[in-house]
Amino acid sequence: MGFELIDYKNKGFQTSDIFMQLAIYYINEEFKKEQYIFTNKHSLEEYHKSVINGQMAGWFAFLWDLYIANASEEETMIQILQAVKTIIHHKENYISVNELQAIPTADGDFKIFYRKPFQTAELIRILDALIQMLQGTWNDTNYDMDINYRYSID
Repeated sequence: MGFELIDYKNKGFQTSDIFMQLAIYYINEEFKKEQYIFTNKHSLEEYHKSVINGQMAGWFAFLWDLYIANASEEETMIQILQAVKTIIHHKENYISVNELQAIPTADGDFKIFYRKPFQTAELIRILDALIQMLQGTWNDTNYDMDINYRYSID
């Protein structure tokens, strides 16, 4: 579990790659719907899948700068993130262990890490930061986003 800089246009925050893996899973579930048009949609979806499958664990690189081509696509991604926030909000306080364990990933560490419910408010914090980064209203370059979740080995 690495602690990584998540940045877009030189603004960003630091958090663990495994929290971004969870966020990217929910983002990609919405992103892959046909209604969303992106110039590099296939490449961005493949990037998301590599994150979900743990292929960037320990050296996570946030690559939206490479795949979001223009202001229109930024607005579309904001719409996606808002939709994901609504989905997460409807889960109420926690994402259940059953739901976390059912997330399809090739990353065995993901299944070990998420053996407790995850607070939806913590995921929404990440989504809000991503929205602000896309809107250009996020002012931090290296904010420490300490997510309130500790895994258990029992």
